[in-house]
Amino acid sequence: MNNKKTPLYKQLKKEIIQKIERGELKPGDVLPPERELAELFEMSRMTVRQAISELVNEYILIRRHGSGTYVAESKIPQGRRLKSFSEDMRARGLLPGSKVLEKTIIVEPPANMIADLKSEGKILMLKRLRLADLYPLAIETIMLPIEKFNNLESRNFENESLYRILEEEYSIKITKAQQKIEVRMPTPQESELLEINYSVPVFHFKQITFDQNNEIFEVAHSVYRGDRYEINTEIYS
Repeated sequence: MNNKKTPLYKQLKKEIIQKIERGELKPGDVLPPERELAELFEMSRMTVRQAISELVNEYILIRRHGSGTYVAESKIPQGRRLKSFSEDMRARGLLPGSKVLEKTIIVEPPANMIADLKSEGKILMLKRLRLADLYPLAIETIMLPIEKFNNLESRNFENESLYRILEEEYSIKITKAQQKIEVRMPTPQESELLEINYSVPVFHFKQITFDQNNEIFEVAHSVYRGDRYEINTEIYS
């Protein structure tokens, strides 16, 4: 790194990117502290900080508060077949996980929930942080009509797959879903839960899911971090 025409922070950026491309730094690897990098490359900590900040803004590195700076994971492509989050992650060789953030029975649901679910009864609202290899990937908020799923609220949704429970214990066969996708910036709460900078965009999925009788049994809102997730489509003439 001795190109006098190129600013030092850009030289450091290039060096880190090349280490990632050569496999010397792999997704999930932690970078040495700024002090060590400054000593190693004989530059100021301010210069190191500028290089790392730009790589974070470009989603090549990620910062974890109180932990350090890591090489960003590869993006996880969206699947084309309807399946549970747990099933989807396992199929990709990733360890799925969940943390229940909220589990509530809404006795008098608002008009928009009634319209989406086509049900005027009580609604179970389940909000979970979804993990892939222990890292936060998505925030999922699911609404289900209590009248269809008696005693469902008593289950432990951190260790059990919701879709598996619905299929095996309530005889629900998932046939199709309508999905609306929006790209937006995260709210402060979403940014904190997903451990992303407020400048990292998110995918917001609204999904209405149908059973074998063509009846709506679930409305889900899922917020995926944009630096770890991607959408692939095929277009035909």
